[in-house]
Amino acid sequence: MAQITYKPPPTLEEFIKFHKKDELFQCWVTGPVGSGKTTADFFKLAYLASLETPDPDGVRRTKAVIVRNTMPQLKDTTIASWNYWFQDGVAGDWKETDKKFTLRFPGVECVTMFRALDTPDDVQRVLSLEVNFAIIDEFVQIPYQIVEALTGRLGRYRRPDGSKPTIYGMWGASNPDTEDNWWYDYLHRSSADASRNMPDDDVARYFKQPSGMSPQAENLDNLPNNYYTNLVKGKSPVWVKQFVEGEWGFSTAGTPVFSSFNKHVHVTKGLQFNKFLPLVVGFDPGLGGSAFVFMQLDLQGHLNVLGELIQRGIGAQRLVDERLKPYLQARFPDARVKLAVDPAARNRTQTDERTIVQTLKKDFDVWTESNNRLPLRLNAIDYFAARSVGAHEPALRIDGDHCPMLIRGAMGGWRWATHNKHDMLKSDEPEDTPYTHVCDAFAYGARYFHKKDEGVELRADPKKATAINPAQGQAPRYHFR
Repeated sequence: MAQITYKPPPTLEEFIKFHKKDELFQCWVTGPVGSGKTTADFFKLAYLASLETPDPDGVRRTKAVIVRNTMPQLKDTTIASWNYWFQDGVAGDWKETDKKFTLRFPGVECVTMFRALDTPDDVQRVLSLEVNFAIIDEFVQIPYQIVEALTGRLGRYRRPDGSKPTIYGMWGASNPDTEDNWWYDYLHRSSADASRNMPDDDVARYFKQPSGMSPQAENLDNLPNNYYTNLVKGKSPVWVKQFVEGEWGFSTAGTPVFSSFNKHVHVTKGLQFNKFLPLVVGFDPGLGGSAFVFMQLDLQGHLNVLGELIQRGIGAQRLVDERLKPYLQARFPDARVKLAVDPAARNRTQTDERTIVQTLKKDFDVWTESNNRLPLRLNAIDYFAARSVGAHEPALRIDGDHCPMLIRGAMGGWRWATHNKHDMLKSDEPEDTPYTHVCDAFAYGARYFHKKDEGVELRADPKKATAINPAQGQAPRYHFR
């Protein structure tokens, strides 16, 4: 996952550079409630309008649209905030019927339209505008298709003399949403989802405000005393994380499957591949989606998760030739590879008489569990996640640079399905999410180590299948067949 960077506000020279490169400049901000985000959006508009090239009469004319997802929210929050700062008859003229404010101050005239996206007709009207600027208030509530189409309406406004604009762009502010939202990948430019149309630093910038509980909290001078301290009282941890700490979370529709995971304990950086130890690759196959997770059990008993590969719409042979082999050569040269595969992969595919396992066995040593029971895999994950080895080091260590989707799945993206959207009763199966395949692949690898290591599971009575675990801190022994 790309690390969030804090960058200074763009200068006029930067805007001119982007214009010359024929690229669109975007700027997005997330932060706590009450942090002044919406107000900053409005004054950014006034500032940028003052940078436009003046007409022959000396007036800098521009046009903007401010978007919100529903009309009630547009009227009750966005327009109300605008009217506080830019009053009708003082800072310009307001037309209620058109939802349009013509902002005027010396040498500047900016026609600002307010639009909701309640209906398809509303959306079509927004997407037919010709403007310099677009502001999206609470942008996490706006779908990708709208944002993509809206970018094509920027820089289209022609001034009265027919000349084209010299400055344009799109920006917005929001409380963060959940990591399931497409905006998370868009803003963080996750390397795990290369199919997305990710912006680079020359096109979009993302600013994350400090937590409202931190010493660096913003806008405190304009808030009541102890505002955030009082705000968190009686609130759930999920609510506080999102609206006070300004952090992205996960949907609470279902509880996390990986309940023993702790990001601050289990995620690290710089894990090293040991070419003298076997590299076990958990694999969850499928044309609709598949994933490989690469891991090693070191001599101290750490289960080191070193990388992940996620893809869609690729058959077994192409997976091996175009994805798995190149990745192994690049990251784990000369590795002794063993694939721990979903038992269902032993079944014949719909396209030919071969099984996925048969395809894999042409190039790799393959292991499959005797059955596909989820509790066995969860037991294996919890075994490593709940243990410590050595000097109280976690037995499970996941590389934060190379396993972004697995980490996000463990944080809650891999969650139990609920019976319906109105209740919270947990079903017996996880919900099908973008994180399911990578978490299942990890579970197959963990199950391999849990079952194959004689120091982890000894069956004294075949009928009872009693598991005997070694003492805490004892390094398990390798036993490969």
